[in-house]
Amino acid sequence: MIIFIIFFLPLFYYSIYREKRIVKRDLKEKPWKEDFSLFSEVLPFKYELYRKLTHLVVLGIVFFYFTLGFLVQNIFRDVLEFFPNIISEIFFSIYNIEVNKMIFTQYLVVFLVGVSLLGMLSADFIRILRPDLYPLKPVNRILRKKERHMRLGPHISMGIGCFSIIILYGMFQPIGPLVICTSMTMSIFADMTANLVGKKFGRKNIRNTKKTYEGLFAGMGVAYISGIITLLLLRQVYMLKPVSLILIPLVGAVIIGFLDFLDLEVDDNLSYNFIVSTVLFFISILILI
Repeated sequence: MIIFIIFFLPLFYYSIYREKRIVKRDLKEKPWKEDFSLFSEVLPFKYELYRKLTHLVVLGIVFFYFTLGFLVQNIFRDVLEFFPNIISEIFFSIYNIEVNKMIFTQYLVVFLVGVSLLGMLSADFIRILRPDLYPLKPVNRILRKKERHMRLGPHISMGIGCFSIIILYGMFQPIGPLVICTSMTMSIFADMTANLVGKKFGRKNIRNTKKTYEGLFAGMGVAYISGIITLLLLRQVYMLKPVSLILIPLVGAVIIGFLDFLDLEVDDNLSYNFIVSTVLFFISILILI
């Protein structure tokens, strides 16, 4: 983490400094002012699609949990052979690799999500406090009106939601990672589907909200299917009962549909991940034990 901060902060400061020079140069011609005419009250479908596709980054967490995590672990093992035995013994005692190989992967995922969240928070603070120096101005195109210069973006909510459930349930091996990956996959595909289908094909609104029943049911269906696929892919890590393959995704899909129907003030990127993973975690313990 310290090494990341040492490298990240100078690079981030340089990007801001570079943007400041560009703004100062342009100020000689005319004062800087963000062109809000480029933004509309409702995001065009194209930008909604871009916005939702950015959420697919979360699936990288699944990849690290069950694939690259083990690869990085083996690299550490090879590197430690060149160090004194005392260092390798400390490393193995901390991560307890010989007993549970996913302990190291858990720490790795926590680190990766943590540094990603730190980077996103740093960038978002600049976007809100000094929009003229924000080096990623084109990203503003995928933000809704209420998110511009007023609150942290949806990617921050997504990062906090993922980080919280990884910290809470990740250490309960292997049920924790299995539930985390399943709930995150279901949540992200449900949110993407509900939003895009609702905007493109939605006709009947849910109460007085902008959400539609078409989007709600489409999101639930995709959540259920993605949950089953995820569990099938992860069966090699934990032998699941056939009833689990049906019940866990079904419960998750119902919860997601219920949350979508309620249309809470809390950001979906945060509420979906936290609530779905919490319920599925305790249900999984009852089913799998």
